[in-house]
Amino acid sequence: MDKFKLKINTGLKLVVWGVPLGLTLRLLQLNLFFDFDTGFYTDGGVTAWLSLLLPAALAGAGAWCFYRNAGAFVPRDRGIARGPGIFAGFSGGVLLVVGCCMLKDHLSRSATGFSEYETTVNTGLHLTLAALSIVMGLLQSVLAAGLCMGRDPFKKAPLLYLPAVAWGMAELVAVYVFYARSSSLSENIFSLLGTGLMLLALFYISAALSGAGEPRALMRLFIFGGFSAVLVIPYDLSNIVLALRGMTYFGEFPAVYAMGRLSVCMFILSFMLSAYRTGVDKSLDGAGE
Repeated sequence: MDKFKLKINTGLKLVVWGVPLGLTLRLLQLNLFFDFDTGFYTDGGVTAWLSLLLPAALAGAGAWCFYRNAGAFVPRDRGIARGPGIFAGFSGGVLLVVGCCMLKDHLSRSATGFSEYETTVNTGLHLTLAALSIVMGLLQSVLAAGLCMGRDPFKKAPLLYLPAVAWGMAELVAVYVFYARSSSLSENIFSLLGTGLMLLALFYISAALSGAGEPRALMRLFIFGGFSAVLVIPYDLSNIVLALRGMTYFGEFPAVYAMGRLSVCMFILSFMLSAYRTGVDKSLDGAGE
């Protein structure tokens, strides 16, 4: 019965299982029970809600495990962490591409009046998100180098990761204004709530990297990061796969933007898995049950 204890390790497993479960259900829903021309479900929305609620339930159970064992979280070891380092580098590269694509689209609209992305309508928001995407890309690259080499660039600059939080805020505003307009409530919850939870996860990663109340920051990162992983990763990955096949619908987050959000949430999940190895006192894991 030990494996059924409410441990942080159990919570992480529930979150990890929630990602492929959500992806499988969402691909089934989009391929079999969704009309791309009208944006309506053909099964009454049953599969859509299952793809949202079942992974969220697993993340919720995981969050309870994290909360019950809050005392087991400890400051992380600042040694080499290649896993999150690789994902940080990947997300950094993707965000640099996203930022450059946004700037190119702005120049295209200025020159021809035509643009690919709806955000260009709001020049201030579009350019802010483009600039922050580039800054975030550079920041993720710096973090990737630090994690892979076992160095801590935040020791002398504890607030260095705050631009990532600013990027998350701009991303949330862009989603709210332009891309949470689907006729389906579950679609809007996926895009809006997932982005909001990602923002909170980035905030607590920033707090953990700065060393400010790190154990409590890690506990909250696990909670919000778990929810963002099971919502954003299946949603964006399934949409990107279908976009490559030419299947898109009204209110969908553009594939280029989705790649940025997806890569960041993959980094968040990898950071959580790495933090479990050195940021959790295994002798206390399960003691809060």
